[in-house]
Amino acid sequence: MNLTSFFVDKCLAFLLQGEGDRVQQKAVVSPVALSLPPPWSASEQEFRDLCKSCGACAAACERNLIVLEEDGLPFMDFSKGFCNFCGDCARTCPSGALHFSDEQPRRKLHVAINTHCLTRKKVLCQLCQEQCEQEAIVFLREGQGEQLPQILADQCVGCGACVAGCPVQAISLQYAENQSLPSDSTTR
Repeated sequence: MNLTSFFVDKCLAFLLQGEGDRVQQKAVVSPVALSLPPPWSASEQEFRDLCKSCGACAAACERNLIVLEEDGLPFMDFSKGFCNFCGDCARTCPSGALHFSDEQPRRKLHVAINTHCLTRKKVLCQLCQEQCEQEAIVFLREGQGEQLPQILADQCVGCGACVAGCPVQAISLQYAENQSLPSDSTTR
């Protein structure tokens, strides 16, 4: 834990006194993109059809972000950090479910920021923006002057830095295919 994380944790604990149990419970229940496969996967259905659940991609992930679901399918767990797109997962995939290329993978994702976002509770927090190297998150004034995070779809690469940096797990990345998008989400 670095010094910034330490102070953020302490400040949040202080600010949310009295609401701590309620906020913590919501944060644990909120989705953290448990269905997003590793980078360089094609459509979600193609990935599910081709993946042999061998775990090679998870073993190759230097950041330990790829974990296996109960059925053995790998998914990204951004609560542990963000993907640097090193490509090791795709290069080791024996089934062809992941297709490595030298270009950063582009998947049709949607980024959702749910109601647990601290800015919606009038708490000044911009950790997601600070974590985003792509500068894909901006804060725009809405309603009564509150600044809410917005995702710039053209700049988002789906690395998960914003998910990892959110202290209340208010951000999720998921495939946009066959899903009805919440009003506070962005497709890229």
